[in-house]
Amino acid sequence: MVDIVKLRAATFIPLTWLDSPRRGEETIQFQGDDRGFTPYAVNTGRSRIEQEVVIDLSRQKCLEYTNTGHSKERIEQADGSTKVRTGKADTSAITVTDIDWNNGCELVMSTEAANPLVEHAHPVSYEAQATVNADGSIRLTGSHDSFPCFEFYSQTDFGSFSILHTYDYREEGGSPFDLEGPPDYEFDVRLNES
Repeated sequence: MVDIVKLRAATFIPLTWLDSPRRGEETIQFQGDDRGFTPYAVNTGRSRIEQEVVIDLSRQKCLEYTNTGHSKERIEQADGSTKVRTGKADTSAITVTDIDWNNGCELVMSTEAANPLVEHAHPVSYEAQATVNADGSIRLTGSHDSFPCFEFYSQTDFGSFSILHTYDYREEGGSPFDLEGPPDYEFDVRLNES
């Protein structure tokens, strides 16, 4: 039997700068997170959204951590001047709900967070149903948008992280336009189940 399982989810833009899909006389770019897939990026400012749940099976208690990265927009205007704006997305829609202690723990991790620098921006969204059993086996099912990159990891009793699910929009043909509408990429993964 295991005591503590940590679930970690994050979204990120792997590029240094991402061109805005908005077109005009100006060149608009958003700063990316300039990183690849790793469970160690939490608290570094290198993610768009971070969510972590520490599940203490022996005490039947969950601890939550949420954060959003700082957004930065660079606008190169037709006259050659550059304007920079910054902002930070709200974390109030990054939640853990439906916690049920039954031979382990079941819960739902979800998020909706939009670029604070774009008026009426569609949010990045995911919802993941997690089942963490007393033997340490995990099932994670859910859906997310087709942009940006998504990563889900687990850690048992302070050991090494294990990959639950990763998604790279560049390999799947996703783009910022895929934020419109409900999450459309589904996943169902199992770890250490017999």
